Amino acid sequence: MLKKKISQKICTYLIISIVMAGCKESPDSGLVTIPIPNSVHAPVLLSEMSQEEARIQLETKNGVFLGHIFEVKLHRNRLLISDIKRISIFDMEGNFIQFLGKQGEGPGEYKSVTSMDIDEATGNIYVSAWNKLMVYDSNYQLIEERKLDYHLNYLKILDGELWTVSEEIGIKIGDNFANQTNIYKLDDAYQISDTIPFRTIILDHVHIGGAGFRFWLSDIEEGLYMFMPVLTPENMIRDTLYQVMENNIVVPAVKFQFERKQSLDESGYQTLLLINIFNSTSYYILEYEQDWERFKFLYDKKNKKGYNLQGGLIDEDGDPVFLRPLVLKEDLFYYIKKFEFEDKTIEEKNPIIGIVKLN
Repeated sequence: MLKKKISQKICTYLIISIVMAGCKESPDSGLVTIPIPNSVHAPVLLSEMSQEEARIQLETKNGVFLGHIFEVKLHRNRLLISDIKRISIFDMEGNFIQFLGKQGEGPGEYKSVTSMDIDEATGNIYVSAWNKLMVYDSNYQLIEERKLDYHLNYLKILDGELWTVSEEIGIKIGDNFANQTNIYKLDDAYQISDTIPFRTIILDHVHIGGAGFRFWLSDIEEGLYMFMPVLTPENMIRDTLYQVMENNIVVPAVKFQFERKQSLDESGYQTLLLINIFNSTSYYILEYEQDWERFKFLYDKKNKKGYNLQGGLIDEDGDPVFLRPLVLKEDLFYYIKKFEFEDKTIEEKNPIIGIVKLN
């Protein structure tokens, strides 16, 4: 039955043979360029690309139903799952343990979550809620709360230090407006110790755009890399992965050359949206939308092969899934498998979290 379902899906692609994308070096800049074809490849099974580490059915109980899952972290045999409004903690059997912190707008509370990360050495959990920074210890107790005078759009712990990404929207510049992004490194008192200007986008009026998942900083043995998408209307593709150097400058590292050119539809929206670039030890992984359809591009660094896939890799049920980073240095990823909601007389189940290690 499974083989039949997968075969049917493969036939819908008209069986385009898998033409692998190679990489080349630009003769002008020395920048490595990886081409992404406009055509999609035949579907690829998740089992062919990875080893399954765990498949966890999250418990569904009264008051514990996850909305849109924004982020998943794995730490000390616990899954911390943010659905934007709150963070839920589950064990590796999928049993609900507790919520992290309290919801609300008062002291010691947060109303929404923009990002979270965990210090592997101390077990401390860092949560950003727009301009509020919350720090919890390994027992999930609040130990620090700071209100900052800038937005915390994203945060990451690197070698025990807290790094944040902040985007300021709609800065007036003459007759135009700017969206300005900075990378900040914070000291032990959560004050800015270093600032790395990343990008300024000039617009004719105030625009803001966002995605349902963000992963802007990739930390691997080779260094720290950053990609942050531009989702406001512009007739170009922001297609370059940058490296953050030790002298606090940001330099282009890899360019992903789409065969398809950018264009704007009749409403002024981009028809090609590059949303995320993850840089793991063995793979580059891109998430993008083309004409409102979701695609994933995987590039095997060792074998210099690329796979351009519509909807993601195919799981054991014959369904496409998207891989999201857990531990990039170990090529460890997760995916979210939701249930089709068919019977309105029963409670909808929480999803499955699958954990895989790419080959």
